[in-house]
Formats: sequence, structure tokens, C-alpha cells
Amino acid sequence: MNFASQICAASLLLIIFIFYCQQKHLPLRTSQAFLITIIVTFLCVLLDIYSVIVIDNYRSYSPAYTGFICKAYLISLVCVGFFSLRYICIDVYSSNHKNYIRCMHIYYAAAIIGSVIIYTLPIHHSKELGSDAVYTYGPSVSAAYIIVLIFIINVLATAIKHRNAINPQRSKAITIWMIFWIASAVVQFFHREILIVSFSSCIGILILFIMLETPLTNIDRTSGLFNYNALVQYMQQYYNDGRQFASVVFVRLNSFQNNLTPSVARDINYSIVRFFSDIPGAVTFKSGEDKVTMMFDDANAASDAFELVQEKIRTGWGTNSDIVIPAGIICIPDSTIAGNAAEMLYLTSYARQRNREFLENGLVFVDINVLNEMKDAQRIEHLVKDSIDNDTIAVYYQPIYSTKTGRFSSAEALVRIKDEDGNILPPAKFIDIAEKNSSIIKLGELIFEHVCRFIKKHDLRQYGIDYIEVNLSAVQCSYEQLAERYINILKKYDVAPDMINLEITESASIGARNALINNMHALLDYGVHFSLDDFGTGQSNLNYIIDMPVDIIKFDRSMSMSYFNNSKGKYIMDASINMIHDLQLEIVSEGIETAEQFEAMNALGVSYIQGYYFSKPLCCRDFIEFLKEHNTDKQD
Repeated sequence: MNFASQICAASLLLIIFIFYCQQKHLPLRTSQAFLITIIVTFLCVLLDIYSVIVIDNYRSYSPAYTGFICKAYLISLVCVGFFSLRYICIDVYSSNHKNYIRCMHIYYAAAIIGSVIIYTLPIHHSKELGSDAVYTYGPSVSAAYIIVLIFIINVLATAIKHRNAINPQRSKAITIWMIFWIASAVVQFFHREILIVSFSSCIGILILFIMLETPLTNIDRTSGLFNYNALVQYMQQYYNDGRQFASVVFVRLNSFQNNLTPSVARDINYSIVRFFSDIPGAVTFKSGEDKVTMMFDDANAASDAFELVQEKIRTGWGTNSDIVIPAGIICIPDSTIAGNAAEMLYLTSYARQRNREFLENGLVFVDINVLNEMKDAQRIEHLVKDSIDNDTIAVYYQPIYSTKTGRFSSAEALVRIKDEDGNILPPAKFIDIAEKNSSIIKLGELIFEHVCRFIKKHDLRQYGIDYIEVNLSAVQCSYEQLAERYINILKKYDVAPDMINLEITESASIGARNALINNMHALLDYGVHFSLDDFGTGQSNLNYIIDMPVDIIKFDRSMSMSYFNNSKGKYIMDASINMIHDLQLEIVSEGIETAEQFEAMNALGVSYIQGYYFSKPLCCRDFIEFLKEHNTDKQD
């Protein structure tokens, strides 16, 4: 009997089925559809084997029984075609359940009608003399081939038509299967003794399993929990079904492992996995290197889990539950505040990175207020992007007074962006956002280009301006091509490099020290100068003054005001000024607003004064008019 290929196919399907069922997997609809397809294909192969046995021993069975078994096999082929179509439709119509139901009604009807046609039409079977070859033929067989071909064409058409709306791997895998199935059917149709259709079905299942459906693709290998990819699929399925869920996210703060031995860190990680694996009612995911996300159908179960996690953070981790690590919790009681998985995951990320409550307390309940915060941040993000893309930013200049020359010798360039209503956005609202999404690099270059164009157009030296101060953010300082890009802009506008003084912050010099130093030396060699901005608000102030090749130290407003507000601030300010003078560095005091403050800073020997006492930041035209009014008659 020639069913060796069918035996191989059945064995392989059985191995795939056992392996698939033994692995941990999510209750995704595509996974459930795949499992059903395996079972139907396995039954189809068994019927194929049994039909060969019956035909080979046709004298032992009645013609009606032999015909029934042969037709049952043909109908099972139709079922394989139907369930393969159903498998891809689940992905295609995942977000449109009504269309899925409508299509399934049509395909169910087609499968039933096709099965009735196959059953009612006559079928013949044959066994070649002198060989093991047996096969069926006749109208019923032809009808089966036509019906299965219709399903295959529909599968291919659906995969191709909706290739941009579904998992590209799924589209590719099922297309390969269908093409392989068509090829084997053609071979078997013209060479009926070669029974390979069932084996090609098995190969199709194997392709799907390898490319898509192996449960290990959804498992994080280090923890054994479901991974981020699984979280996205599972969460989106809830939104597609219109089902609510609650979520609790555990976040490890800082790089605690850097201070622990490898064995202790490993012990903590294992205890974290064990703890979250045992939370009742939770489907648990390792959603990031330092995050664990739990999803709950029941909000009460989520609330209980929240309390358990809070208590565990307090008591500690490890084998003895005595190692406390910095950690926080993001709790989302109601999933309906987001419209889909992508928005929910972005909202979680936003709550962790930008929400003040979480940053200060390590705990936040994500509600409509946090959602509105996120939407406002997204709005500002779009405004920044549009301003960069369309070059609609404005650069304002705040004059800086020189106590040595009695004139305004420099100015700080400050970017301004307007919202949809034409109101100016506070820089504090958009600079942080631009830094987090790295658009600050393009924004910074655009600001620098505006400054260079302004210097070139107005020849600022004629108005007594020695240089313009331009801020550099922490992200810009870590950009390795910063020096090259800025030097090219200076050359483009033929601006003397000593007309530029770049302000770096202490925080900028912490995270990107090597790149910052390299950029500074390249720009210094070209002739650009540097200031250390926001002195007194960063870290390791004295070290940065010693290490950084800067000419000017800038006291921010809070540092300047401390001189007038308390005796400790006055003492620190006096000591800092004396020290900076001894290092032969100049000082700029920012935030000066009254004559009393100006006189005090002047008496301390502060070289430059900046603040509303002299002027607010001015647009280009007003700045030039300001210089004409205040500087022209004071130049030598």
C-alpha cells in the first residue's frame, strides 16, 4: 500500500501537536485557529491513510462503505482549505468582527455546499495490478479539487490583498503553503498513483509553525514569562473584542544590578519571576528589560495584585526576601482610557518617563488626567516637529550687560515656538520633549543656523556685540557629529567662530562626557568658546569647572537669588565668586530683576549681568533697535 508519505505526514503532525500543547502559550485567536487547523489536517491525513487501506482491501468492504470513506477524505480536504482560510481571516479582520462574521458565514456555506456536492456525486476507485498504487477518480474527486482550489485562491487573494494589514510573516507563510499545496495537487491530479496532497498539507502546517506559531516566539528566554511581542498581540485582542482589562506594571528603577554581585542579582531576578508567576488571575509579561506587566480580566484581582506588589517592594526580594531594590508601580484600573494597545503602551511609557507623580513617588494610577498629560505632550511633540520641518521657529535674544565696559556686549539666543493659537510655548514645556525624542538635535541645528544668519545679516560687531550665547542640550552634547555640523554652518554663513559661545550644562557633561569633550576640543580648535550654564544646579560643580575648557561660568536665577534670600546662599555665592575669579574665569549672573540686585552683583565683581532688569528676550528687530538705543553712543 502506497501511504508512506501519509504516515510521515501523520507522524510529523503528531509531533508538532504534542510539542505545541506542551509549551506555554497565550490564548490568542490565531493560535487557537492554528491548533484547530493542525487537528483538522491530522484527521485529513488519517482519512487519507484509511481510504488507501479500504481501497486496497475493497473486497472486504461494501462499495457504499468504500465510497463513503473516500468521500469523507475528500470532504476533509475541503475542511483543511476552509480552516486555512479561517486562520488568515482571523488576522485580517481582527479589528472588524462584523466583517469576520459575515465572511465566515459565506465560507461556511461554501464548505457545506461543496461537501454536499462531493458526497452526492459518484466516485470510483482503482488499484493497479502488479503495484501498490491505489487512487480515486470520477466527478466527486474533480469537484473536490475544484472546491479546494477555490478556497486556496481565496486564501492567496486574501493574503495578497491585505498584506499590509496583517503580520507579514503570516502572509508569507500561508502563501508558501498554498503554492506548495497547489503544486502537489497538480502532480497528484495528473499522476493519481502519487499521493502527496496530504503530505503537502503537513508541510504547510510545519511552515506556519516554524515561521509564526511556535510558542517560544512569545516567551522571554531569560525569565520564561511572555515577552513584549506577546503583550502587544494579547492586549490588542482585548481591544478588538471590546473587552475591558486592568493592568499593573512593576518597574525596577535605576541600574540596581550594577552594585550587586552576579549571583545576588540572579537570585533577585529569579525571585521576581517566581513572585509574578504566582499572582492570581494575572497573565504576566516581561515587557522590558526592567518591567513586568500583568493583565487582569477582573479589576478586583488587579487591586489585590497591586497591594501584593507594594508589600513585596517594601519587604524585599531574593531567596530570603530581604533585599530591597528601588522599584515603582504603574496601575491602570480601566483599559478604556486608551483606544488600542499601542496607545495604552505609549501611555504606560509616558507615565514612567514623564509623569511627575511617578518620578517623585514611584507610584502612579493612570487615569484621564495622565491621559490628558500624554495627549498634551503629543500635541507639543507635533508642534515641535512641524516647527522644525517648516522652519517656523523664532529666535529671541536677551541682552547681557558687561559691568566692565558699561554696555551690552553679548546676548543669549532663546528659541520660541508658537502653538495653534499663536501663543508662545514656554521652553520648559517643549525642550524636555524634544530631548526625549531626539528632535533636539535638528532643533538645535536650526537655532544655530538662525543665529549665524542673524549675525551675518546685521554684522552685530558694529552694535558692540562680541558674541552670542547658544545653548547645547545633553542630547546634543552626546551627538558625535555636533562639532562637524556646527563648523559647517559657521562656514556656510561666513561667521567668525569667536562670535559664538556655546553654553553646556553640568547634566550634559555627565551622560555624554567623552563625546562632549571631543566636540568641545574640535570647536575650541576652530575658535568657538564655551560657558558652563546653570552653575549650582548640577552635580560635582568644582570638578566640572576644573575639567571643562570653559571661559565663563553662568549662575542660574535660583543661584543668583539665593544670595538675597538667606545667609547660607550669600556665603556660598561669595565663596564661589572668589574661587571662579581665582581661576581666571568670567561670571554671568542670570535672573537679575531689580536695581538692588544689579548693584549687589556689580559690587561682587560679577562680569556680566542678564535679566529682566535690563530687558526681556527680544525678537530680532527689537534686539537691533535695543542695541541702537543703548550701545551706539557707548562704543569707542
